[in-house]
Amino acid sequence: MLFLIIVSMETSKKLINKQQNNMPKKGRPLGYDPEEMLETSMLLFWKNGFDATSLDDILNAAKISKSSFYHMFGSKQQLFERCLCRYCDSQLAQIEKKLQQSTTGRDFIESYLHDLVAAASHNEDRYKGCFVVNTIYEFVDRDVSISKLISNMIEQFNQLLQVAIKKGQTEGVITTDKTPSALACFLMSSIAGIRTMIYAKAETDQLEDIVDVTLAALD
Repeated sequence: MLFLIIVSMETSKKLINKQQNNMPKKGRPLGYDPEEMLETSMLLFWKNGFDATSLDDILNAAKISKSSFYHMFGSKQQLFERCLCRYCDSQLAQIEKKLQQSTTGRDFIESYLHDLVAAASHNEDRYKGCFVVNTIYEFVDRDVSISKLISNMIEQFNQLLQVAIKKGQTEGVITTDKTPSALACFLMSSIAGIRTMIYAKAETDQLEDIVDVTLAALD
């Protein structure tokens, strides 16, 4: 499964290299950290969305000039794509690590769902939702390149869930009445539902109820 993460990272590298090759060749801008700017911009896009985040918002938050911005990123759209790649790569790497460290496939799934609820319950920014889900809502049928990035991330997440499910079935802790593919799709729909409920300001006990019902389906 490490291959899945490598594929995602290679996709990000190709996107970044393509964008950098299309940029005008000027003197190297100084006085700011590109990685820090990506992180700052990602948080802005995550909180406000692409359309509601203006170029001025980005420039003010990152404290750089417009010329430096265009030199480094080319456009707001290209910056957004790089931020999305950064988020997806980070999320997939964390999920891969948790899966490798889990005792059983079911333990991984239980931990992932409970951690999702716990993080939302203790995070003051809980209502900003998932960056990927937010992007799906904003860009549905609107941009081919972003749709491909999202589809790639979703497919890799689905594959990781299938690995956990197959592991759990082999270990005898997850039902074999359904295929790993069917259970993975069910889990993804439950996770999307939990994230939507978090965004809708649902109470923690309501979220835990969803987790309990979801896990019961694996018995």
